[in-house]
Order: sequence, then structure tokens, then C-alpha cells
Amino acid sequence: MIQIDIPGRGTIHLEVLVLDYNGTLALDGEMFESVKKNLIYLSTFLEIHVLTADTFGSVRHQCKGLPVQVKVLKSMDHTTEKADYLLQFDSREIIAIGNGANDQLMLKRAHLGIAVIGLEGASMLTLQSADLVVNKIEDALGLLIEPQRLKATLRR
Repeated sequence: MIQIDIPGRGTIHLEVLVLDYNGTLALDGEMFESVKKNLIYLSTFLEIHVLTADTFGSVRHQCKGLPVQVKVLKSMDHTTEKADYLLQFDSREIIAIGNGANDQLMLKRAHLGIAVIGLEGASMLTLQSADLVVNKIEDALGLLIEPQRLKATLRR
């Protein structure tokens, strides 16, 4: 668990990290090498889930050996499927990170939604649904590794 007191928002107790894959953790189906060590480190504090349509068919291979649970989306409505995936965690506090239009509702439903612009860009709807926006996934994961950064950004 990552616990942080954010002035004007209260204390958050983050337990679950839900990540989009392509455009967020990966480009063209290949996970960024820099992300792997961060996921390993964060798994000591957070339960980590990766959600994807698996456009390139590579997610299971790319996540092999990493402490993450992979969910390949099955429905025709990935926006709703991603948002509904969060419901299984009941009252546990969730961080969601994504960039695409189908991440919009997931980020909005999460206790902390982070939009990543990255090399693919980001959907405007998703940017508007996020609590904060970063340039790249390493920045988003860095906020969780050094949570005092969240306080500086999210205080009211």
C-alpha cells in the first residue's frame, strides 16, 4: 500500500495499480525496458493489473516473469470493460494509468487517474478525466515510487 496525505483531499491508501498496455506501457506491442524494473519495485506495495486489447498479440510474452496480472479485453466496448474491471476491487483504492479514449472512464472511476501522453499522444477525453497528466510512463510510475510528488501536484 502507498499512503499519502494530500492537503485539501485527505489521506489516500493506494492498493491496486491498473495499467493500459499499448500507448502507456508499450509502443507497438513492445514494453519499454525502463518500465519493467519499476513494475517489479512497485509490486512490493501494489497489486498490479495490465488491461489490453492486445493489438499486437505480445502482452503475455512482454509481461512474462513480471509480477502483474494480465487481462486481455474481450468485449466490443473496451471503454466500459476497462471501467467495470475496477469494480472487482470493492472499496480498495485504485490508481489507473492510461492514454487512449478507451481509458477515459477507467481513469475517472479510479481513486487516482493518471493520463500519459507518451509517444502515441493521448485522447482529450482521457486527459480531462485524469487527476493529473504526465509526459511519459516513467513519470507516472515515478509519482508512485516517490509519492510526495503527488502531494505537490494534487494539493488544493
